Amino acid sequence: MGNNENEPAKYIYLPSLPEPTGAGADEIDLREVWRCLGRGKWFIAGFTAVCTMAAALVVFSFLPVTYKSGAVLVPAQSPEDSKNQFTGIMGLAGNLGLPMTMQGGEKSNSIMAFLGSRNLQERLLRKYDLLPRLYPKLWDADKKSWRSTDASAIPTVIKSIQENDLADLYAVGQDKATDLISLSWVDQDPAFSALMLERIIKELQHYLENEYVSDAQHEREFIEQQLARGTAELEHWEQQVPNQNIPLTKILRERLAAQSVYTELRKQLAMAKITEAKELVRFKVLDPPFVPEKKFKPERGLIIGLTLIISAALASVIVLGHHFARSKDTARAPESTGTEPCAKT
Repeated sequence: MGNNENEPAKYIYLPSLPEPTGAGADEIDLREVWRCLGRGKWFIAGFTAVCTMAAALVVFSFLPVTYKSGAVLVPAQSPEDSKNQFTGIMGLAGNLGLPMTMQGGEKSNSIMAFLGSRNLQERLLRKYDLLPRLYPKLWDADKKSWRSTDASAIPTVIKSIQENDLADLYAVGQDKATDLISLSWVDQDPAFSALMLERIIKELQHYLENEYVSDAQHEREFIEQQLARGTAELEHWEQQVPNQNIPLTKILRERLAAQSVYTELRKQLAMAKITEAKELVRFKVLDPPFVPEKKFKPERGLIIGLTLIISAALASVIVLGHHFARSKDTARAPESTGTEPCAKT
């Protein structure tokens, strides 16, 4: 029977097909992404501008400007470089059981040990009164006293060392290839940063000249003690005269033995003094401290630039996330009927 044009149209309803799964369902239409970003461009621009201006306000108003001064030290030339001139002396020192001269690496290690020690930190904090500078909010500059009356709240040198307060200001490092030692100090006052490095170098010089005791010095002091005893022993037998209790043969024998010991100790003392002189830890200031003119921190351009990029990316993610969330909600709406029109017959 043929279709009548006046009959109402008939529809066949079929169950809705499941959404595609797999790789095809996860594909993202880049054109849709760009259209979405275009529709949200004013939000992205506004969000980025607000974040960037906030970063600029913080950088220019709240972050203090600091300056970094530096210096470079080089340990004294290693004795190994001139060993050809002292081959005979060094061989004799070895035969006598004296310590060999300190190598360049050991010298730089001694310097580094002091520069990184709590001993130096304590000297700097006490001698140059750095606590008020480290805790400016707790220090009353007009009254020259701490604002708090609570003893537990007042900073001390020991507390400062334990909290490692100087770590953000003072740094020391060494290049293992060249043995060069680098020092740096960061402060809001450029002249003060250079001054502190000069003080550190003076403290190092004082320590090496007056307090550092090497193995060779210990050896020399020991030999001097033995030589004093040997000298007294030799003088004793030189003053003896033969009698019934001490025959001449014993006097001669003891005097000869004391003379041999005295002569050997004199040789060892001479060698110990040479070794001690060569083992002294010395250094040269290759690059003296300087008063910096260029700001060290904050890196304002870098901070503002990173804030701009990150805020723009975050705003884009927010726009895309909102768009795709709405798209999923819209796609789920027809599923409530369970059927959808398929074809007209």
